Amino acid sequence: MPTLRRYFAIYTNEGKPSDAVAASPETHVFLGEMGEVLHPASSDELFGPYASKFMQQKFKRGYLLGFSRDVKGPSSSFFSDVRTAFLAATKGVEGYAIDVLRLWPFPLELAGELLPDEPLAEDLFSVGFTEMGEHGYRAETFGLAHLSQREVSFEFHGKELIEEAALMTAHLADWVLEHGKRVDHGQSMAFGFDRIGFLAAEGGSPPEALRGWHPPLIQRLLPEALFPGVGALEVLTHPPDGAPVQDLTVPLQRALDQRLMLEELDVTGDSPHASNTAHLRGVVSGLRSLLAWRDEPTASKDSGWTFVSKVRGDSIDEGVTTLSEIIHRAPGILRYLALPPGMRLEWDEQGVLQVDASKAKLDETDFDEDSGVNG
Repeated sequence: MPTLRRYFAIYTNEGKPSDAVAASPETHVFLGEMGEVLHPASSDELFGPYASKFMQQKFKRGYLLGFSRDVKGPSSSFFSDVRTAFLAATKGVEGYAIDVLRLWPFPLELAGELLPDEPLAEDLFSVGFTEMGEHGYRAETFGLAHLSQREVSFEFHGKELIEEAALMTAHLADWVLEHGKRVDHGQSMAFGFDRIGFLAAEGGSPPEALRGWHPPLIQRLLPEALFPGVGALEVLTHPPDGAPVQDLTVPLQRALDQRLMLEELDVTGDSPHASNTAHLRGVVSGLRSLLAWRDEPTASKDSGWTFVSKVRGDSIDEGVTTLSEIIHRAPGILRYLALPPGMRLEWDEQGVLQVDASKAKLDETDFDEDSGVNG
């Protein structure tokens, strides 16, 4: 049964948190004072708008306030209960707190504003990006452990993909938060047109110490009895054919191209996977003289897309094939695949596009149950 957790390191010069913390009976609460105040070092990279100001100060007293609850299914009311209990425990106390698993410091006086009553998944984690020169960027999450989900890390090339990488981790966290499921070693998940896989940082062998995959500050602030660690996952690209690739550049670039297209046309939508099918008429070999439209899918594998070649004398034979095969023939189609049902696209003989979005229906983009996790 997964354990939801939230830990706060509280720093102050006067006053102390109250131990009369109101929390649900299912929630375990811990409050203790640091024998020696553990201030973050300059090498401990904190996140958020208050990190720099916090690092400039020294406090005389430190406390650790923690909450945990074993759950089955979605997170339910745990995080809103934690917010209420935290505000009650720190009322009237001046200083700072660090959301330890997220490495996120904030002033106690602003806790009511900064801790949302019903947090989104993106409120629970941070993403750090390390530039590695010719090797691109490495992304690492801090805070998925709130959900008993292993932290994830991955590599990609291109500064323009940083925002897309952050959105991808937000989608993953949202999926975990909503469905109450955890992604673990050896599993995979649809990510738009592509598929991504997850590999435990320690490999397939049983881990000896999961704490070792967490930053030193987290290990210093949290006793092992309170936080044994959840470990980390490497995220890989799973091409339709071939071995997994330790680089997410291709799926992130495709996701970015599709998102920009949705924004350009002011619609929302979701991308079908490469294995989904489309109806085909004629020989599709590019965007010129091509007609395409998307209807509501009629089956789980149906993308809803239909592609018709308008080339004079072309075959009128109809068929069904995978989107992977269509993109192999006409790569330029891929950026349009996330457009919602009701869209109609038409390219003339010169490849000039006309778009009819008058019948488009809006859909929320998300990891959903159908594109979920497979062992």
